[in-house]
Amino acid sequence: MNLLLDYQDQLIDGTIMTIKLALTSLVIALIFGLLGAWAKLSPNRAAQRLAGAYTTVVRGVPDLVLILLVFFGGQVTLNNLGAATGLWGYVEVSQFAAGAGTIGVIFGAYFTETFRGAIMAIPRGQIEAGISCGMRRSLIFRHIIWP
Repeated sequence: MNLLLDYQDQLIDGTIMTIKLALTSLVIALIFGLLGAWAKLSPNRAAQRLAGAYTTVVRGVPDLVLILLVFFGGQVTLNNLGAATGLWGYVEVSQFAAGAGTIGVIFGAYFTETFRGAIMAIPRGQIEAGISCGMRRSLIFRHIIWP
């Protein structure tokens, strides 16, 4: 019990950091997931292929490998690119940004397939009914697709 009290501040700080990381990566994952689902369902073949490559590659690479690759490799790549172009100097990538961004991108790939499947499960008649009533695309999304 005394040991728990000795590390109480660190445990609270760690819990707060974990919650911040989870919420930040959730927002990033939702954005990537919705954009990926939109791209996979769009009639544009380039967008479909890009979203397909994104989900295939990100889901195929282990999470920890991707996090380490972004944190260490991303920093080196940014610094080499900055040195080659002369646009910026040394860049330090924070652990929080690398972690939240990478986890967001990883779960965004999974959300892409989840959102795509959910949208595909909506009966076509509901969307056609919204169109026949004169609903705008944003209204159809908000009242038919999103709920």
